[in-house]
Amino acid sequence: MTVIAEVVLRGVSREEYAAVRAECRWLEEPPDGGIAHLTWWDGEDCRNVDAWADEDAFAAFGEQRLGPAMARAGVGVQPEVTFHPAHEVYRISAGVDGESVPAAASDVEILRRGYADFAAGDVPAVLAVFDEELDWYTPDSVPFGGRFAGPQEVAGFFGRLPQHFAELSVQPQTFLDSGGTVVVLGRLSGRTAADRPFDLPFVHVWTMRNGRRPASPSPSTGSG
Repeated sequence: MTVIAEVVLRGVSREEYAAVRAECRWLEEPPDGGIAHLTWWDGEDCRNVDAWADEDAFAAFGEQRLGPAMARAGVGVQPEVTFHPAHEVYRISAGVDGESVPAAASDVEILRRGYADFAAGDVPAVLAVFDEELDWYTPDSVPFGGRFAGPQEVAGFFGRLPQHFAELSVQPQTFLDSGGTVVVLGRLSGRTAADRPFDLPFVHVWTMRNGRRPASPSPSTGSG
């Protein structure tokens, strides 16, 4: 039975919604059983009304695509879903209208996905968006710090992290976009290889180029 699904995402911003959409790729690869999708904001809440072939199609989309995409984008809100039996769904036209017509991902969206990929342990996905002329600097005061050129050297940097950390969580909290440069404020937490717990603030400064991030001077952790 065709259903109408009302979906509320409490406190999800337009930026976070765009990050989830980019991860889920529902515009590029329409989900099986999906018929129509409408989105708007009521205050800070993101609201959606969808038409689906049946509840099972929506459930499969949520389990296989939407849930994993939200996790990769770092959006931890639990969707509130209410189903209604559809009396009529009339398809007038196909396509996307409104202010969210797809455009190139913003610098902040790219960085959000990068942090989410790192949190998921998907280092190849992180490296794939680095510029070939990447200039990565971690302060020399950090035991494994220094300057690294290009994605492959940074891959080596990532590969040495398990030597220093039994657990490591990198949690971005604030993204400040000044046009070509994005400052990320967050916290590092976990346990060192010597089993000492830590919880420290960090500042990462990213210089962006053509939808990629070529430089990362990050002057403030001291977590080694």
